[in-house]
This record gives sequence, structure tokens and C-alpha cells, in this order.
Amino acid sequence: MQISEVHLVTNSLSETEFFYEKKLGLEVTGKSDGLLSFQIGTSELCFHLSDTIPKPIYHFAFDIPENRLYEALEWIRKRAEVISFEAHEIIDFTNWHAKSFYFYDTNGNVLECIVRYDLKNTSDEPFDGTSFLKVSEIGFVVDDVLGFCDAVNQKYETDYFVMQPKRENFAVLGDNHGLFIVSGTNRNWFPTTQNAQPFSTKVIFQHNEKQHEIIFIP
Repeated sequence: MQISEVHLVTNSLSETEFFYEKKLGLEVTGKSDGLLSFQIGTSELCFHLSDTIPKPIYHFAFDIPENRLYEALEWIRKRAEVISFEAHEIIDFTNWHAKSFYFYDTNGNVLECIVRYDLKNTSDEPFDGTSFLKVSEIGFVVDDVLGFCDAVNQKYETDYFVMQPKRENFAVLGDNHGLFIVSGTNRNWFPTTQNAQPFSTKVIFQHNEKQHEIIFIP
């Protein structure tokens, strides 16, 4: 599964633009009174202005080259607040064959840079804003996690991620190339104390050589 576009809402396009363009150095691909979009490798990240949804907070992840994790951490540390978990900034997801770290953007979104060692995507280039490979994860928050997942799997022929056992309040759909992180409303976004809440989301993705669109409105 490949995620090509992620559409989120924000209360401030100016703060969003400052962080993603000025801090992270991402290319602005679209800009209007109510929309701001950025190119992130093979994906596009789009923010839509909303004055009616108070403080929308999401979780999403960027893939980065597997040999640039610690360099990326130092690069991000100069530009954003890195989130520690039990005094560790690097989280080892042994069962996923992956490692990652988390940080906040100016909207309070919980962002993640992750390396997936099974993808073999080393880079010879120093880490900078062009090193983000794609948006590889997007979070959905629902009341009925397994019901939502089963409905998505049936409609789009996706499946549960084989490296993550499903639970009643947490499950993951997709594969190493793209994942939907599905959380219940009674959880916090790892590794924070930020309660996971549902907010409007649109995702365009490719799976089984077909393009699909999910529009999620809580």
C-alpha cells in the first residue's frame, strides 16, 4: 500500500507554513486562502483551514533512509521538540524491524520519523528536508477499532499488518510501504499523553494496482 496524499485540517495555515517550509524545508506545492500542501518524497501532505474544528491533532509518520536515523534525530532536534519515552528518544520496534523517533509540529501534531530495515533504502546524501521519503503512516481514531478495520479491509481489499497483533483498541492495516494506524478513543498517541481524538481526514492511496480514497468525517 502506497499513500500518495494525506489531507488534514488545521487552525493556522501561517504556523503550518512556517514549520513545514521554513523549519523542515519542504516544497510548497499548493497555496490558497484555505489550503496549503507540501511535497514529501512521493507523497503530498495537505492542510485545510478550519475555524470550526478546535485544535485538531493527528499522528502521521515519514519514512526516512534506514542509515540516517541518528543524523535525522539531530537535524530535527534543532527545528522541533523531540518527544522522549522512558528517557529514550529512539524507539526500537523490534517486531516491525524498525526504529523511530517522535516530535511535534507547531499545530501539536505527533509526527514520527521511522526507518524500516526490510525496505533497504540507504542513502549516500546528508540528511536534510529532501531526505523524507514519503508519508508512510496516518492515524485514524474511531470508537469501534476492529469494526472500522474490517470495513476498510472489505472495501479496499487491504489487510491487517502482519507484524502488529490487532487489539480491541488498536490495530494497524497495510504493509511496510504504507500503514493506517487505527486507535480507539480511549488511548493516547504514543509516546505522548495526548489523547487520541477523531478529526476529519482524507487519504488517497494505491493498493493492488488501484487508486482509492478514504474520506473520514467523525
